[in-house]
Amino acid sequence: MNIENLMDYLVEHRAPNLPPGYLSEQLLSLSWILDDEGGQIFAIGKRWLNSSDQFRVSVALGLDEAFMADSWEELVELADSVKAKFPSMASDVDNWLNNSRRSYVSRGEKSISDGDAT
Repeated sequence: MNIENLMDYLVEHRAPNLPPGYLSEQLLSLSWILDDEGGQIFAIGKRWLNSSDQFRVSVALGLDEAFMADSWEELVELADSVKAKFPSMASDVDNWLNNSRRSYVSRGEKSISDGDAT
């Protein structure tokens, strides 16, 4: 079984009323023990951010230890896309974007100004 199949299995066979954040935490824990340091988990999470499945999007937002975009600008575009698709998630997306901002700043993204993080 590959990681993508495992992640899909966990979503499709999750317990009733399981919060997406709990699954995110488990995937983050799993990322620490994999030989690719969770690279596949984070790549799948990035794809899930473009998904039409709100639960998968929520799980991906919880993978907050990963760079889900190559640049801050790309991350903002991704966040805007998620908010357009799921307006009810706007505050969760804004929190994710604000939490991600610190990582992108520490990574050396020079184009991030205080006004860019919404």
